[in-house]
Amino acid sequence: MRFIIKEYIEKIEIKDIFKFALDNNIDLNDNEAKILYFYLKNNWEDLLYGNPEPIILEIKNKIGEDKGNVICDLFYFYREKYKNYL
Repeated sequence: MRFIIKEYIEKIEIKDIFKFALDNNIDLNDNEAKILYFYLKNNWEDLLYGNPEPIILEIKNKIGEDKGNVICDLFYFYREKYKNYL
């Protein structure tokens, strides 16, 4: 399954970050979207299969506590929802 997830993540573009955020009522600026994109592209395995807390804390420090908490909640919601596919 990791191969499929890797292939999917490789196809994600910055516009997908903006779309997902808007679909979830999160207003991101360009810098915030770039930060999320960077962490998704470079840390997806740690986020899904390791301890995501240090990465989430870094993200919160860079984009702010309010948006960081919403993103964190979404992350855990979807990770739990799709855990049988990971």
